[in-house]
Amino acid sequence: MPRQHEVACARTTFSSLPNISIIPLLRLLILALFLFASSTPAYAAPRLWLPTPPGETWKVIQGYGCGTHGGWDRYSLDLANSDGRTYDAPVRAAADGRIWSWTGKSGTLILDHGGGFYTMYTHMASAVTTARDHFVAQGTVIGAVGDRGAPGTPHLHFTAFTGKGISAGGRQSVPLSFAEGYDLADLGGCNQHGGKKMVAGGEAAPDQSGPPNVAFDGGELGRWYNGDLRIDFKGRLVGFSQSWDRDPGGDGPQFKDAGSGYVQLTWAGEGLHTLYVRAWGSDGNQVLATYGPFGYDTTPPEPPASIAPTEVQSGAPFKLQWQAASDNGSGIAGYRVYIGPQADGEAEWFTPAPQVEPPPLAPGSYLLRVQPLDYAGNAGAWTTIGHITSK
Repeated sequence: MPRQHEVACARTTFSSLPNISIIPLLRLLILALFLFASSTPAYAAPRLWLPTPPGETWKVIQGYGCGTHGGWDRYSLDLANSDGRTYDAPVRAAADGRIWSWTGKSGTLILDHGGGFYTMYTHMASAVTTARDHFVAQGTVIGAVGDRGAPGTPHLHFTAFTGKGISAGGRQSVPLSFAEGYDLADLGGCNQHGGKKMVAGGEAAPDQSGPPNVAFDGGELGRWYNGDLRIDFKGRLVGFSQSWDRDPGGDGPQFKDAGSGYVQLTWAGEGLHTLYVRAWGSDGNQVLATYGPFGYDTTPPEPPASIAPTEVQSGAPFKLQWQAASDNGSGIAGYRVYIGPQADGEAEWFTPAPQVEPPPLAPGSYLLRVQPLDYAGNAGAWTTIGHITSK
């Protein structure tokens, strides 16, 4: 039926009602809509997971209701690793969401989960990306724990809150409940849930009884990296010590009551490295486990030396050779090569050896330019190392 006819029918129906004014009916309709909207929740809370690394024990060092958690963010938690390193530990998204804002001064990243519900991660040393509206899935690493805004006290300040409109106005934090089985209701008082230990992932703690063993995860043995690499380890252990390139030794573990740990390749510095982990078992025995080697190299290779001017016959095949470039890290993997007239010319033509057999050249003057590449993926500067004349 045409829409105009529907409107006409509606008008006829209202006008045919005896002794009833239209205005009171409209007021009743508006009131009913208002009451319905008021009874509808202002947000839809997603299921939250702990934002800390899975399998690690983290402790609430400041809970609800006092100190810096006394305003709109009353229901906040300050979390620190109770067994290992807190600074630079990965921070994970507590639920699917999109990046809503980043404040560098305090290291605060806020995710928008839709329906007026947000989660906030503060004091981070860095964020993986700060691109607004970038989607991140639950469990995705979004940054690293730091001490921005709280110098000297590395920890993660975590808050879930509601807000209205595009600016998330009228913010109110909400008591936290995590899918791992932790329900942190408001108990009243100061520093609620302070000291509570929680493990992300919801998995039961493994049986650590018996002789120690260690299993590693992360990285490709023998490979060189020009960026950071995280290596995790766990096993049947009640404590451990860790070190790059040497047995950490010691009369006792550096980290007690810890069943897992991790290291970053950047902690070792540039070079070829092997990780050593000495683990203590519940039976009092020790085991030394190693993992590696791994290379870390962020220094680009140096360009090769120039060659003498070269004269070739036009249209005839020829070969060019140069001295190998130098690299103090992972070694030279090859060269990108450009032969042409442009002083800043570049190309994707690759050769693994310091020589090339290009196609025959037409008469003219050409430049030989090369860019050395190392095995870690670092690229040196494009450099003109030769001049070619084709006659």
